[in-house]
Amino acid sequence: MIYKLILRHMRKVVFGAIALFMAFVSNAQVLDPSAIKVEEPEFEQEAILVINETEGIPLEVEHSKLRATANVGMALLGVPKGSEYYQLEGPESPVTLDASAYDNDMYIIISWEDNKRSPKRLFQIIPLEIQKKRRIYNVAKLTAFKGSVAADQGYVNFSAEKYGDHSYLVKIPAEELKALRDDNNGEMKKFGKQFIIRLLNASTDKLSDTEDFITFGIAKPK
Repeated sequence: MIYKLILRHMRKVVFGAIALFMAFVSNAQVLDPSAIKVEEPEFEQEAILVINETEGIPLEVEHSKLRATANVGMALLGVPKGSEYYQLEGPESPVTLDASAYDNDMYIIISWEDNKRSPKRLFQIIPLEIQKKRRIYNVAKLTAFKGSVAADQGYVNFSAEKYGDHSYLVKIPAEELKALRDDNNGEMKKFGKQFIIRLLNASTDKLSDTEDFITFGIAKPK
């Protein structure tokens, strides 16, 4: 595995020396998940991106508000149409991997209260639409006849196993990363790929007006 991190706008107090060290971390061998000894996140619902068998870097949480936009032309015709979405500022996550990450399985440690429940009932990984100065998580399409209709999310396929006392070791296969890379090749070549980890509410699957998302990304090829 060869990982390089492009770390921008990091909180210096939190990441300081780690960011400086991690920026050029590389390992020529494919990572063996059974050999991973990275320490679990200290608190619940935090995530660490695994860099090698003993080191990882915390993923940041970004705050977003639910927004809505309307198609003005259709509205003038009396046909309401638009979308609901969450917007994250900037075209990339503060933790963005070098483009070589597409070629290897990716591992992320996500902590929870415990690791007794199915991880796919606790969180989802979702690719974002990328624009020049923002990342978009499309939630719903607004139509004249059906009201709000859920948008096609294109969830990232992953597997997970119990890790430590209260966490999950999440694996995103290289084949999945390559498929996501090639799905919208024009956008990827311009911006790379960006993702959120959405933590699911145990009592309801509904999103609120404000949400916190764990974010990460892979840069565009040079």
